[in-house]
Parts: sequence; structure tokens; C-alpha cells
Amino acid sequence: MITPAERRKAAAEQAYALLGGVDVPPGAALVVTGSLATNTMAPHSDIDALLLCEPGTEVSESLWYPLWESKLRVDTAVRTPDECAQVAASDITAALGMLEIKHFRGDAALTQKTRDAVLQQWRVMVRKNFEQILDTAIARWRRSGSVVSMTRPDIKHGRGGLRDIQLIQALALGNVCDAPQLESEMQLLLDVRTLLHHTTRRARDVLDPEFAVDIAIELGFEDRYSLATTLAHNARAIDAALAQALQQGRDLVPRRFVRAQPRKPIDVDVVEVAGEVALARNARVDDPWLPLRVGASSVRTGLPIAKSVWKQLEQAPMPPELWPKSAVNDFFAVLSSADHTIAVVRELDEHGHWATLVPWWDAIRDRMPREPIHIHTIDQHCLEVVALCAQQGVEVPRPDLLALAALFHDIGKGQNQPHEALGARYVTEMAARLQLPLRDQQVVANLVEQHTTIFQLLQHQDPEDPALAEAFLDCLHFDPLALQLMEVLVEADSKGTGPGVWTPMRAHSVARVCQAARSNLNQLCFIAPHIDHHVPLALIPDPHAENEATVQWSGEYLRAIVRVLALIAAKNWNITQAAVVVDVAGVRAEFQVRNHTGTAFDPAEFIQAYNSGVFSSLPTLDPGPVATAWQGDVLEVRTLDRRAALGACIGALPEVQWLSQQLRGGTMIAQCKLVDGFDRAKVERDVTRVLSNGYHGYVQP
Repeated sequence: MITPAERRKAAAEQAYALLGGVDVPPGAALVVTGSLATNTMAPHSDIDALLLCEPGTEVSESLWYPLWESKLRVDTAVRTPDECAQVAASDITAALGMLEIKHFRGDAALTQKTRDAVLQQWRVMVRKNFEQILDTAIARWRRSGSVVSMTRPDIKHGRGGLRDIQLIQALALGNVCDAPQLESEMQLLLDVRTLLHHTTRRARDVLDPEFAVDIAIELGFEDRYSLATTLAHNARAIDAALAQALQQGRDLVPRRFVRAQPRKPIDVDVVEVAGEVALARNARVDDPWLPLRVGASSVRTGLPIAKSVWKQLEQAPMPPELWPKSAVNDFFAVLSSADHTIAVVRELDEHGHWATLVPWWDAIRDRMPREPIHIHTIDQHCLEVVALCAQQGVEVPRPDLLALAALFHDIGKGQNQPHEALGARYVTEMAARLQLPLRDQQVVANLVEQHTTIFQLLQHQDPEDPALAEAFLDCLHFDPLALQLMEVLVEADSKGTGPGVWTPMRAHSVARVCQAARSNLNQLCFIAPHIDHHVPLALIPDPHAENEATVQWSGEYLRAIVRVLALIAAKNWNITQAAVVVDVAGVRAEFQVRNHTGTAFDPAEFIQAYNSGVFSSLPTLDPGPVATAWQGDVLEVRTLDRRAALGACIGALPEVQWLSQQLRGGTMIAQCKLVDGFDRAKVERDVTRVLSNGYHGYVQP
């Protein structure tokens, strides 16, 4: 059997034989670049030939005729050494190719002169335009995806592919990093690409499953899944090596002198420094929940995590099996962002912290799905679905349960048993660790176990058939909450699988079944909160959680509550749960708050600050998404959690009998029972306007 290395050697010999027919003018040099220069030429790779000559040399196009008349793909050019240096200075991609110039025929001194000029220009360019080089790589990754997480990886251009090895080598030539040992990783990528060219009989860099089967067997793997796992492992090593090279480059590239950056507190032991999430100077790195708190801070703020943080967190202990409330809030915050969740979870996983939080993650990391319609590995698919569900964070009543179900919906795959039932068992264990109520555990387990049911039913029944809706409800135990969350989950699951899976016909069928199912359910009933205290103001620290406390308040009328909410906002405390009751005795309220600054609670100082009257207006409210729903005279408001959101909502409401609020992941959910006589359209319009548009300063009415 011909080995991939022998196929590359044969392709190179064919290319050199063709180049031998080129008549090189006196004083010129014929050189090659690209894969032919680096001895990595696959059977259908391009032949990159370049004729070097001094200025004023006349060159006839006829010298390229032997190449143009061949059936091979060739790329030719004629340049002087100075022109090569200019191209390398203006085009990063061209510069990477120029660094690999290899002499073939003609004036060897001219080739060496060109190589020296290009290398000198590259070393200047690396230090001058380092961020631009990184931006070029990022743009390539966005076009081609990742070799680690794609079921159809781009072996050459994808993140963790051959181009990244070339970039590392180029940075090493630029004297900004050390060249790591990646020979074995590169060898496998080259062998796969060589056999891919041979199998498809054309230049192709994307490894589709139908080609991976034969390639895996020829390379001695058990099946294409074993090949994919090894490729992902190697790509992860290449990606890590490139990240280290880029970090070395950043450290070596000269920077302008800047003043020491201020450290702004974000959460307990977590601060913002120079636009990055970092650890406080005296952070307790022995806190098992600190890595999760760092990830949650990054998601909440949208700031990247400083590389130095991961070194400091290497010795973080394993978290206990039962999670405290603050860690639960941080966990759901990590899962709550459509823009940042995937990147943050990937970073946590890369540094060994995600599997300590979700122990079942190891089984699906880099695992290829059996279904050919999937474009991502199973772990990446789960994260894509979580991000898609996060886009609907204010549209559903329990975004936290939806995110948990999305994370676990395919986590049972690859275990040689129905993944739905196994995933339901895993998510039940996880929900128990999170100490969720039994009712929530049942809902999320039901979502995971039944997330494929609706499509199985639609295969055999008409979506207009009332019996189908009844059967679907039976699988969901006639739970209206599960039905509402399931409709979002199945759409996100389909969209996260790949393009063309969530078709208009499928969307119509699912919507029709869910609509019929909803019409068969009774309406929900909201329970009014109960508050029995009558103290004017009190701050009661939680004896079991040093950064959590309860604020109790009572007053004569509802609008006066703005003062205590303004004080809470000024202290940058986060309201995780609230209850307000209005009756003949006045207004009573309780707020569960969490202190993100890391400072201790001081009840006396809190009461003194309130009595001073300084805090009488809410701070600026940033714009954010908002959704409303009615159930009789009860209004439910769902909006992005942010400072002053609850106070703004109360300020936009008419008279209420009671109000309850909970924080679910990154979504604030409030239910308000209004006093008779309100205008529903006006109430909804006022609340939506204030919460969606935001404002700059809000004074107590």
C-alpha cells in the first residue's frame, strides 16, 4: 500500500519535473513557495512558482507555457527582491508564503537576497502590526470553523489546522516566540489531507464523513470516530501552542508606557483591570467556586478573562457536591449569554474547570455524533443550543431550566443506550447538586427525556390531528411550563444541528402541535407572596453565606420603595429575589441581595445611609430586551437582569396588590397583581418603554 508520505513525494517530483521545463533567463532565479517549498504537497495542491529578477530585466510570458499547458493548477508571478519585500509588508497572507521561499534553479544568490529582504520586512511587520496578524487569523477561523469542534473540519484553514502551524513557525521566524514541537500533530493533518486529495481526486481540505471512513481505515484507525477524536486532540494541542505563541508575542511587542490601571470590583475576589477580568490582589484561590465566579463575571460584563487568571487558579480545589445559592446563580449566569457563553465555557473547559462542575462533560468532549446532519461535535452542539436558548431568555418563564436542559439534552450520547433517558438521569443528578426544588428537577428531566418526542410523533401523525397534541401533552405530564420550554428547546436543537434542519415546514408543524396542546391546558395560577414583618428597614446578613443578606422594608405607599432600591443599586448589590405586598396596613417588602464587591454587610451603616436621604433616585438603566405576558390581572415581566431594573419596573406600574421577583440566570422575572381599574395596553406600553429604552437617572415620583 502506498503511504501518504510516498504520495506527497510523488506529487512533489511531478511538480519539479514540470518546473524543469521552464527556461530561466540569465541573472534570474526560479523559486517555489507554499506546500512545494515545505515538502507538504498533496496530490492536487497548487504549484506556486515565482521568478526572481533584478529591476529592468525583460521576461517573456512564454517561459510559463510549460506550466500553463499542463493539467496541474499553477500560480506564477515575476518579481524583484524589493517587490517581494513590499508585498510581504502589505499582505500578511502573502508574507507567510514568502517566508517559505525555496530555491529551484538560477541565481541562488538572488534567492538568498530575496529571502533576507522578506525576513527582515517580516520581523519589522510582526512588531508593528501584531494585532493585525491576529485579526487575520481570527477572520480565517470565522470562515473555516474549528478542527476541534466541527464534524466536517477544514484540515488546512480551520482553527488548530495546518495554517495555524504555519503561523506559529512564522512568529518564531519573527523572533517573538519559541517554535514548539508539533511534528506528530502536523504529520496526522498532512496524512489526512493527502488521502483526502487522493480519495476525492481534487483539491479538498474539508473532511466530510463519507471520506473520513476510508481515510480512517487506511491510517489504521478503528473507525472515523476514532480518527475524529485524535484529530480534535491534536488540533487542541496546536491551538494551545498558538495561544502560547501569541501570548509570547504580546509580551515581547513594545508597548507605549501607560499608567497603572485601576482595579474595579466585579464580584467577590474578581476585579476588572485594563478591560479584562482578573483576580483581586488577595483573592482566596482556595475557594472552589472562584473559577465559576470568574466565568460568570466574564459573561455578565462581556469582558475577556486575563490569561494570568488561569495560572492563579491551577490549584483551585474540587467543588463540593452540593452547591450554595451563590454558585448556582453564577452557573446559570454562565449559561445565559447568546454572545459570551460558548467562549467562556470553552475557556473553563480548556483549563480543567468545567468538568469539575459538570462531571459528565468528559464523555462528550470532542466526540463525533453518529448523525451526519450534525456540523459540530456533541459538546459544541450542546453549547450552540444553550446560546440559542439564551436568545430567548426573556421570552420564557424559566430561562434557567431551559439553559440547563439545553446543556444536558445530548450529554448522554455515545454511551450505547438511549441518550434521552441517560441525559435525563444525568440532569436530575445535576439539578440535585444545584439543590433545585423537586418540581424544577422533574421539569428539566422531562425536557431532556422528551426533547426528540415531538419529531417522532410527527413522523407518523398529521400535525392537525388532535390526538397528536394529546399524546405530546401526555409525554410532558400535562405540564404547561414544560410545554412552553420544550417549544423553544426543540427549535434551538434543530437550528444548532446544522443549516437546513429547522425548515419552514418543521417550524409550522411544531408550532401547530404546541398551539393545540396549549389550548388543552388550564390556565396558570399565581400565588401571592406572604410577608409578616412590619419593620421600617432592616439588613439581615445570611449566616450561611457571607455575601448574601435580606433587606426588609415597610412604608406607607409603594413609590417610596424607590429609596431603598436606589440605595441597594448604589451599593452594587444584586437583587436575586424580591417580594412586595400592599394592603390596608401599608407596603411591606423583602429583598434577597448578593454583595458583588466582597465587602461585609454593615446593617447600621445601611440604615444610616437610607435615613440620610442621599439616595433618592435610581441610577442609569441600560437598554435591554423585555417581554410581557398576562394571566388575568397578573402581569409577568421578563427582562435582562441589570442594575435598577426592578425599581424601573415598579415605577412604571399603576397600583399593585403584590409583586414577586426572581433572578433566573441572566433574566429578571417579575409577577405583579394589579388593582382593578388599570388600562392593560397603557401598562404594557409604559413598562416596555422604560425597560427596553432605559434612562439616565430616575428620580423618585
